[in-house]
Amino acid sequence: MKSVLLIAGLLLTTTVSAVEQIYLDRLMNSGICHHCNLADADLQGKDFSGADMSEALLKRINLSDATLVGAWFTRSRIHNANFENADLSTALLDYSLLIGANLKGVNFTGAKLNFADLTDADLTGATLENTVIRGVKFCNTTMPDGSINNSGC
Repeated sequence: MKSVLLIAGLLLTTTVSAVEQIYLDRLMNSGICHHCNLADADLQGKDFSGADMSEALLKRINLSDATLVGAWFTRSRIHNANFENADLSTALLDYSLLIGANLKGVNFTGAKLNFADLTDADLTGATLENTVIRGVKFCNTTMPDGSINNSGC
């Protein structure tokens, strides 16, 4: 019985990994990954300009040093992600959950963050020139100048 459970567990794990690879392949080939699961993906330094990752699960994703100009992340769950030094200029992050995200040095020039949640996010050194930040939740958020913003707690 234990052998059957072990084999079933291994098959289930393999199936889950294969599904995630399908999402990654979709993003790499088409730049579109709606409602997909890219949690824990390491995409450091990649160029996903204009990509659409709306309503995706992007927890702990590594997009540091990535080029994401004009990318869409509307309603995505991006908890504890690493975007350090990424270019998110003109990106659309409306209603995104960037809770605990590393956003150090990110270029948000012209981006839209309407009603995004930046609780526990770190924006140290980020560029927010012409960024739309209407309704953004700031709670224990480190701002570009290093100050802590608790205005939305």
